[in-house]
Amino acid sequence: MKTRCLIWIISAIALANARAAAETRPNILFILADDLGYGDVGCYNTEAKVPTPNLDRLAREGMRFTDAHSPSTVCTPSRYSLLTGRMAFRINYRGVFEGVGGPCLIKADQLTLPQLLRSQGYVTAMTGKWHVGLSFFDKNGQRITKGGVEGVKLIDYSRAIPDAPIHCGFDKFFGTACCPGTDYLYAFIEGDRIPVPPTGMLDKSKLPKHPYAFDNRAGLIAPDFDLEEVDMLFLKKSREFLEQHAQSQPGKPFFLLHSTHAVHLPSFAAKQFRGSTKAGPHGDFIH
Repeated sequence: MKTRCLIWIISAIALANARAAAETRPNILFILADDLGYGDVGCYNTEAKVPTPNLDRLAREGMRFTDAHSPSTVCTPSRYSLLTGRMAFRINYRGVFEGVGGPCLIKADQLTLPQLLRSQGYVTAMTGKWHVGLSFFDKNGQRITKGGVEGVKLIDYSRAIPDAPIHCGFDKFFGTACCPGTDYLYAFIEGDRIPVPPTGMLDKSKLPKHPYAFDNRAGLIAPDFDLEEVDMLFLKKSREFLEQHAQSQPGKPFFLLHSTHAVHLPSFAAKQFRGSTKAGPHGDFIH
């Protein structure tokens, strides 16, 4: 689950003065790609094997950074640092959460990026992979600490998740607790609940077979969870947020964090992208 490079695409970055008019505060779209190498994108590598015209256009018409550094080589501490501005070593955390792993690394009284922006009048939303830890409870109201699929089996889905993203500064959230394609819990979270709980074990025999199709664990999966269409659903949800915001709150700026599963293994490209490149299944996933 190494993150070679986090592509941060920001339509604008601003912490506006509280007295500034709403129209002076730009909208912010932050796209966080998982395990995308800087050589995978055309604007950084003219010999890239996968066409990335939209990213190349953003780079051409905006700003391109050539000296960037990730706070960590793995998922959880990188995301913690992004959301809080603190290095994860300050809380002595180096690993990655799995399954029902938690609680959330962000403390209740800790200021986060979405909270800061919300205090300046922004509407905040997140779509995609959270992976900063969550608290799940069993039927007795006890926080689950058992790991792996056995911990997932103990979840009481009638209980809210008290440290979900909507309790860390985001007005809206749709996504997953950890890596969408590799975890023991294959289910979507909306707000602070899992509306469609898992009903059975993941059947790996129905998944694509190629050299980049490994790294997904045998976990419990919800009936509405399609590993090959996860990122397309995330895209749909982000578009819905943007459209609804434009209709209902056009005078307020927004901050949207779109956190993809791509291109973290396993490489399960959506149907419309299969065979779309000359770089194999993983290239199709990037595309």
